[in-house]
Amino acid sequence: MRWSYLASVGALAVVLSACSSTPEQGPGAGSAADGAGAGGAESSGMAGGAGMSEAELYEGQPAETQRVVYFGFDEYSVAARYQGMLETNADFLKANDNREVVVEGHTDERGSREYNVALGEKRANAVRDILLSYGVSAGQVDTVSYGEERPAVEGSGESAWSQNRRAVIEYGQ
Repeated sequence: MRWSYLASVGALAVVLSACSSTPEQGPGAGSAADGAGAGGAESSGMAGGAGMSEAELYEGQPAETQRVVYFGFDEYSVAARYQGMLETNADFLKANDNREVVVEGHTDERGSREYNVALGEKRANAVRDILLSYGVSAGQVDTVSYGEERPAVEGSGESAWSQNRRAVIEYGQ
């Protein structure tokens, strides 16, 4: 009886692990070669972003422009000190209406995965809303939340956590 139970559990584990590692196939599916492999993201919500890999989406970012907003613990309101930086990004986007951005929301490692994804989304949306308030077209801005999945700095403690609580404006073509 015990051996049949162990064999059943082992077979189930093999089946489940095979299912979780099966790559997505079809149109718009990312591959490691195009930069949208495991952990990568593709945007299909923006006007020109359909079928575009993550690497293609983020190439050509204006290097001289600041693009990161940091947040306090469990906060998603944008501090006043970022208004000038966001206005600069908005001015660039309005002058280049063919350019698109993805605002990525991030959190530190504290909290559940679900909570962190929701908080990252609130942070990304807060930055998006400010860009829109400066006159950027809604079609130029998309958002994504990575929660705690893509830390800027590894480790625990306030020095690492404060750098991971952020929203990043990533430029597309």
